Amino acid sequence: MIIVLTWIILLSRASLGAIRGKGDALLNEWPMLMSHNSGTGYISTTDAFWEIAKSQEGNFTAQLNCGVRAFDIRPLCTANDVYMHHGILTVDHSLKDALTEVVTWANSHPEEFILLVNSHYSPNTDDCKGKVWQTMATLNLMPSIGSDKSCDKLQGLMVRQAKAMSTLKGGGHVFVVEGEGVCLDANWNSSLTCYRENGDCRKGSPGSEDINKELFKYINETASKKPKANHLTTIQALWQYDWKSVVKMLAAGSNILNDTKLSGVNKKLIGIIPQLKYINLLEVDDACLYGVELSEALKARMK
Repeated sequence: MIIVLTWIILLSRASLGAIRGKGDALLNEWPMLMSHNSGTGYISTTDAFWEIAKSQEGNFTAQLNCGVRAFDIRPLCTANDVYMHHGILTVDHSLKDALTEVVTWANSHPEEFILLVNSHYSPNTDDCKGKVWQTMATLNLMPSIGSDKSCDKLQGLMVRQAKAMSTLKGGGHVFVVEGEGVCLDANWNSSLTCYRENGDCRKGSPGSEDINKELFKYINETASKKPKANHLTTIQALWQYDWKSVVKMLAAGSNILNDTKLSGVNKKLIGIIPQLKYINLLEVDDACLYGVELSEALKARMK
């Protein structure tokens, strides 16, 4: 009987993907809440075109306090400084200042593990990448995994090892990696737009039930796939926007944050996290909307 019970317990643990226990999981099976287009938290609602650019509320400190542990960093290099961007729209806040917030927060929360994921460099040149990496070096952050175009260091990397690699002098852990197109599988699905010909994603709108079902079908299917051995992976639990969607959103008097709230996607995620097999980076818009609850649900997978 004891042998049978032990076997059942082992099977149940295996079915949840990541190994339970602090630091014992593979890094690419360690669940973390990730803010999509993290730098847009610095965009003000008084800025032009904020409705189509702002996908986060609050600076990096606020996002960390909401439960975010992984940041989607999209650098923009200019002659004067390094900023962030969302497409063609500039985030008028220096990358160094934003990352200084992360380091300061990490120093005061030494038990926490934070991930910075670099991608979508503008321009996508070696010179811009060098400026970004130098900015991070001035803050004594680790060299970015993948900056040499190799992701081999992620192969079999455990969380405890990642923490050791990313320990800050002042305490805490900030791990840096090159993201989409290098060492991360983004699992982007452009068809999962909020606005369609037959309605939109906001609850009570025509077609909203079917549109939301499509998104959660994608989430479940993506979570069923074991991550590649030397890559991190995201589940994009958020709405996509093409130009047609943007036009319809503006015509409806809405914005990205409002669509996230009215569709109920973040709230619904809380309930399905326990049943998903593999979660690494759970990427959301408006991460502070139910962020604490999402973060706690992710942590519960490790207990």
